Amino acid sequence: MEKGKFIVIEGIDGSGVTTEAVKLKEHIATKLNLPVHLTKEPTDGPVGGLIRTILAKRVGAPCHNGKFESIDPRCLALLFAADRLDHLEVDIRPKLEGGVVVICDRYILSSLAYQSLNVDRRWLEQINAKGITPDLTVYLQVPPLVAERRRNQARWHVELYEETPKLERVSQNYLEAIADLRKRGQRVEVVDGNRPMREVHRDIMALVKPLLTTKAGSARKRRQPPVDAPRLDIAFAGENEPGAKEVPV
Repeated sequence: MEKGKFIVIEGIDGSGVTTEAVKLKEHIATKLNLPVHLTKEPTDGPVGGLIRTILAKRVGAPCHNGKFESIDPRCLALLFAADRLDHLEVDIRPKLEGGVVVICDRYILSSLAYQSLNVDRRWLEQINAKGITPDLTVYLQVPPLVAERRRNQARWHVELYEETPKLERVSQNYLEAIADLRKRGQRVEVVDGNRPMREVHRDIMALVKPLLTTKAGSARKRRQPPVDAPRLDIAFAGENEPGAKEVPV
């Protein structure tokens, strides 16, 4: 069985990552008629649930000065790596091996961009070294102030990494990490996300379709009914005479 393709959508909070991931899944399923699975990080698994609670600022510990703060950034980075390893083994790899296209809403690139605010990026790469390389990563580039306006329309609270000054640094971290990954041969494409959704979706599909064209063609071919064997007229009793017979080939 042909292995499925692994596609990742990335961007800062408020850049439209989840929206575009959902639209991409719908397009692949309905227009390309391919089996597709949409997933996300952090996951809904046991470790991912803890991470989400931490990001919502509902988990922390008293520091030496008595102030209540979130857990150590290195511990959070390790939690992300653990959640990712579990995600790969119980969800992503089995789907890919089964020929399913997997779309992931954030992946290792997010860790390199966000957690490198407080943690060395080379160490982050080391603890995520067991991750598989996506066939394509799409980064939605949106100015942090635009992303902030979008978040304010959809949420009533600010999570751990969502302050705009932090996201300005995260945006720069994304671009630096993307440059490094490209040098190592990974395919990471940057799409301007500060445009109407139909234009953003069109550009994403222009990147994704060539990756899936052969797979889509094979799927359609498997679904087509068998074609009847052609028949060849052979005249045994003289051409065009009444004794001519048809022989299948």
